[in-house]
Amino acid sequence: MTTCSLVTATSSVLLPARKGSMAVKEKRANPLAVMLVRGLLWCLSCLPLVASQWLGRLLGTLLYRFDTRAARVTAINLKACGLARTGEDAGPLVLASLQHTGQTIMETPAIWLGARQRLDRWISKVENESLLDDGLAAGQGVVVLLPHFGNWELLNVFFSRRQPMTALYHPPDQAYLRPVMAEVREKFGNEMVPTNRAGIARLYRRLSEGKVVTVLPDQVPGSGEFVDFFGQPALTDRLITRLVQKTSARVVTCVVIRESHGRGFTVRFGEPDAEIYSQHSHASMQALNRTIEACVRTDPAQYQWEYKRFRRYPHGSTALY
Repeated sequence: MTTCSLVTATSSVLLPARKGSMAVKEKRANPLAVMLVRGLLWCLSCLPLVASQWLGRLLGTLLYRFDTRAARVTAINLKACGLARTGEDAGPLVLASLQHTGQTIMETPAIWLGARQRLDRWISKVENESLLDDGLAAGQGVVVLLPHFGNWELLNVFFSRRQPMTALYHPPDQAYLRPVMAEVREKFGNEMVPTNRAGIARLYRRLSEGKVVTVLPDQVPGSGEFVDFFGQPALTDRLITRLVQKTSARVVTCVVIRESHGRGFTVRFGEPDAEIYSQHSHASMQALNRTIEACVRTDPAQYQWEYKRFRRYPHGSTALY
């Protein structure tokens, strides 16, 4: 998968992994499972933000205390990336990271199902929005790089204030989630396109029209190049580099920062590493990963570290997981 949907990535933390893409496509959703999932999500969506975040921190703490797969992968990633040394001092950052991930999970039902007016109040501050405006004024389109940081799903809500953006959409692996997501994915007027050739073509078209395209740049793609990310070789998609090279679009970064004590979120735009505009693809991709690193370093605990970013590795290298 080259990128992921703005509305489905979080479920991978707790739900079982896909066992085969063909099986997923053929399997029909159990109506009872769909009804139960919809009911559970609706109940969670009604909770106040403070309550959702409290439950999320509790969930993260349990993931840490029971030494779950998510906790182990988080510790491996933090150590491999040089953000936590080996030994006991890695524990507090692992715990904090899992607590943030737990909060994202518990906040997300409200973002999927809640009223726009309520969710709009969750965004307490927007920083450097002029970068987005300047990019649009240039008339060549804007690529927004949105790492898995804080609660990235809220960017859907932010763009409901503005002109719609376009993003790639990958249906959830779980059959019982797909009917729900089919309703959710364009709830705020944004355009979600499939992760196939037609979807990619749509991204190019929207950029040629001077519009906004949003890409989550830190997934393991089906193909790409190994590029350094926090000192580790990470298989990196060529999509963003190709979008920029072929359309001359402007690039801006975005992180959706969770503020403390239930104070909502800050949507912060930023500038990428200048080399991202290089016509040399590898140099551009290196700049892309340096740009993501800079976003992560603003608050490493808010990045989604339990994802196996380095599960594919160059021949001859040692597996991390």
